[in-house]
Amino acid sequence: MKAAPLPGNEIERLAALSDAAILDTPPEPAFDDLTHLAASICGTPIALVSLIDRERQWFKARVGLDATETPREVAFCAHAILGQELFLVPDAYEDERFADNPLVTGAPNVRFYAGAPLATSDGHNLGTLCVIDHGPRKLDEAQRSALSALARQVAAQIDLRRANGRLVKLNGELVARAREAQAVIEQRKAIERLKDEFVSTVSHELRTPLTSIRGALGLLEGGVLGRLPDEAMELVQIARTNTDRLVRLINDILDLEKIEAGKLELSPKHVDARRLISSLVESLSPVAAEAKVELWADVRGEVELVVDEDRIAQVLTNLMSNALKFSPSEARVELGVEVTAAGRVRFDVRDRGPGIAEADLARLFNRFEQLDGEHRRKVGGTGLGLAISKAIVEQHGGTIGVTSKLGQGSTFWFEVPQCGAPREASPRFET
Repeated sequence: MKAAPLPGNEIERLAALSDAAILDTPPEPAFDDLTHLAASICGTPIALVSLIDRERQWFKARVGLDATETPREVAFCAHAILGQELFLVPDAYEDERFADNPLVTGAPNVRFYAGAPLATSDGHNLGTLCVIDHGPRKLDEAQRSALSALARQVAAQIDLRRANGRLVKLNGELVARAREAQAVIEQRKAIERLKDEFVSTVSHELRTPLTSIRGALGLLEGGVLGRLPDEAMELVQIARTNTDRLVRLINDILDLEKIEAGKLELSPKHVDARRLISSLVESLSPVAAEAKVELWADVRGEVELVVDEDRIAQVLTNLMSNALKFSPSEARVELGVEVTAAGRVRFDVRDRGPGIAEADLARLFNRFEQLDGEHRRKVGGTGLGLAISKAIVEQHGGTIGVTSKLGQGSTFWFEVPQCGAPREASPRFET
């Protein structure tokens, strides 16, 4: 007896067989019916769908045979899978490869064998559809053609199983990933809730005592206890300045929390732009005077719009304060207001500061974003003002932007509908 050599693609072939998940499965009509057809067409007492495993051949379907498997080393099918054509043994007694094979010399007394390889779509012969007889014989051309055709149908069934198996596996992976993603989302939501609660609690708890401290420092600076020595006055002013900065930071954090939670409510009303700008210029005049910067405003025509006045004032105050901070002494900050041809109200705040590099413009409205530069580090800031301004403008249905050139200053602008309804609050920020 001469055992069959291993195919050149044995590792890949076994992997494909495993991928089919067909070994040791119960009988199935699709395979049984094709096996009965093979036996009927070829006129043989035995027909098998034989799959060649690592050390055995296992029968997925069988006619005329009780055994479910045999050792691979004695399997005729192990020879049949080495080629692509129908493998024929007309008389095993006359074939030196099989004459002393125990399947020939004993049960089931194989004398004639014809096996058509079961080739998968990717070219792996997993086994055969074979017919067996107890005496020598031949198949005519029609029988050979039919056996090969039936083998292709068996292979198609196996390919279908492989495809279904891959889909089930993929679906399982997708479900697992979806569950993992959902768990991550829930975890992040929980963290966000804890963060929001923490920020809200801390901010409120800090704002009350800081407001009291700022009031007390203001009274000391105003002389409630009499004139302070110059050194003491300087310390009080430093403390008041830092307290003001902390209060602004806390207010920004609370605004940020409201925006992210979608709880920043607007109270739109009719607003006279000239009156709004006049009020803002007046409130910022002391800051401008201290910085030795001229503050100049130009409202072109009669401009009335429907907005939340306090929130638009917050945006303008932030833009104008930044312009004053970054302007050199004796420079001028210009605030312009006009109605565009599209019926939108445009606000421009122009400074003569150091300007901003083009590569940095896109980062300006990100939260906690502060650009590099000695002067920028010196004036400081929370890094939240522009992000909050952007959210307020967009909630009004508007847009905000900046144009700038290094050494020539910057112009921050925003446009809002003159009579537009505000959008729902959005918690999204650029990061």
